Amino acid sequence: MRERATALAVALGLAVAAMACGGGESGVVNRYFTALNADDTATLSSFAAVRFDKKVDAWKIVSVGPETRGPATLPDLVAKHEELEAALGENLREYRTWGNDLEIYPKLERVKELLKDEKDIPKSLQEIADTYEAFNEKNKELRDQVADAKSEVDAEKRNSQLSVGMLDDLETLNGEVISKTVDLDLTIDGQVQPYVMGLRRYELESETPGMRIVSRWVVASLDPRG
Repeated sequence: MRERATALAVALGLAVAAMACGGGESGVVNRYFTALNADDTATLSSFAAVRFDKKVDAWKIVSVGPETRGPATLPDLVAKHEELEAALGENLREYRTWGNDLEIYPKLERVKELLKDEKDIPKSLQEIADTYEAFNEKNKELRDQVADAKSEVDAEKRNSQLSVGMLDDLETLNGEVISKTVDLDLTIDGQVQPYVMGLRRYELESETPGMRIVSRWVVASLDPRG
């Protein structure tokens, strides 16, 4: 199993290197539509984040937009997710400390019973009920934020892996994301239709001195050109 995993990692690395040197945007465009028309899902999923749902009879690059650069966001997204998880854990610890207090515990159990039976809370227990509800509301809010942050991390990690491959330390690597657009004329059902393809490439800084991380262009979007 280990030998197979090693062989797969080597093959992926060679594929990334080959595609990084393979003809810039024209190479990416040609590979994309060739694989699309062949229904080659494996190839498409290896370098494209989007799947076009129409057969393209012919394609032509009209123009290529300038490159724009921005910071790679994965490390910050990971840090945000970890901070929210820590806040969720702290809220739970505070609730347990409060709820296990010998003066609070019996009253809290009574409040839970009343709420379960959908009965009114007496005035003497209203403060306990309000505090209990506040903990629950904060817990729900933090759980939702943790889930959203995790989704952002997973999506950005997938995007990064399409460009640089499977790296063990990917979540900690800083660098830049380069983006550009390619205006296309696509022939679909005999009609030429204008589209714009968004390309993205991750230039990440290796934490190993002297090591260069090879990256490639990824198809990030494909939409009608307005």
